[in-house]
Amino acid sequence: MKRKYKQVLALCAATVLLGSMAGCTQPASPVSTEETTSGAQVVRVGFVYPKSGVYSSYGEYTEEITQYAINQVNEKGFQIDGKDAEIVLVTADSASDPKQAKKAATKLIQEKGVDIMITSKTADTTVPVSKVCEKNHVVCLSVDTPDEAWAVDSHQYSFHAGFDTQTELMTFLSAWEQTDNTNMRVGIMHQNDSEGAAIDTALPDFAEEYGYVAYDPGSYQAGQQDFSNIIENLKNQQVTILAGVMSNSDFQTFYQQLENNGYIGAIKVITIGKAALFKKDIEDLNLNGICTEIWWNGDFPTESSINGMKSSALAEEFTRLTGEEEVPSTAGYDYANIEILYNVLKEAQSLNTDKLIAAASELNVETVIGTVDYNEQHYSVQGLAYGQWVYDTINKDWNLNVISADFVEGLEADAGLDVLESFD
Repeated sequence: MKRKYKQVLALCAATVLLGSMAGCTQPASPVSTEETTSGAQVVRVGFVYPKSGVYSSYGEYTEEITQYAINQVNEKGFQIDGKDAEIVLVTADSASDPKQAKKAATKLIQEKGVDIMITSKTADTTVPVSKVCEKNHVVCLSVDTPDEAWAVDSHQYSFHAGFDTQTELMTFLSAWEQTDNTNMRVGIMHQNDSEGAAIDTALPDFAEEYGYVAYDPGSYQAGQQDFSNIIENLKNQQVTILAGVMSNSDFQTFYQQLENNGYIGAIKVITIGKAALFKKDIEDLNLNGICTEIWWNGDFPTESSINGMKSSALAEEFTRLTGEEEVPSTAGYDYANIEILYNVLKEAQSLNTDKLIAAASELNVETVIGTVDYNEQHYSVQGLAYGQWVYDTINKDWNLNVISADFVEGLEADAGLDVLESFD
């Protein structure tokens, strides 16, 4: 950056000496001057996501499906300043750490010269990346973090699409109400971060509204290894429902200590956000009956705004690209992030920051994750289904049964809650 700054000063000095202009200012927005071999202008898109760290399972196969969507956009075509353009992806690892996410975003902007940023995979990545983009006046498009956790700050250059806390809590409720063997006492599991704070703030009043009593046993630190005090607090309050939001690794530690303590048999329903999104984590945990949010799957009655491809076809393409039969919710959001990018670029037809902001602000488009329409706080509320992982003893495999589809229009639940005797 120092070298670039000196270059700007040198340019200003030379201009003053020539007397051809009154002053010198930095450009309002980044402008890419690269061209492909076909002559198309390159739009350099920075992408920060967790390739490593505790949320690496979120980032698995992300680049494959993201590049697949980019290939569709480049094939479809769009223009920047009246010239054919193509997207080139420049990625960086957040390492599942907010500080590293900030460094990665800064490097992409200041050293790699990206024109626009995308990001995803929990608040530990999306929030710091958005902050960096706000500071550097770079438009940032993010997905899949709960809306309130992302919207902890005001945004001028950043836009987000995810589900909101109210919708998440309503899906929790759908699981609670499908079993009658609880005392309606809910323990709130939450980390001391923005996602944890959002659900810890909303859950008590929500629970009371529907006849439940919510109890906060205390927050925990990411990576915490000893949950004994929290478990003791839950036992003292005779909690039978666990709700909240935890990383898969933290939940695994917590659950094992619940088992060791002998309290797990008292728990009748587990509705913990983030902890059980991926099949491989369920296999590692061997936890039959845990519930999870379903951000997207191939049964969603939605289609691509790029070329009309249905969600079912996208799920099939994921399997073809990765060889994995289980299609994660993140795949739809990875694809949708590029859909959003494409529609913003197509509308703006420019890399000028003001035009990009205007295009995003006016966006109202049907995507594979539903309608994306940003509100005044720059976020869009997406639909959410809810499911339960149940082990099929015949086929010896894990199935994610949809137990609630009330918030995804056209999607039907395929099973009720499989009420287990305990989480043994």
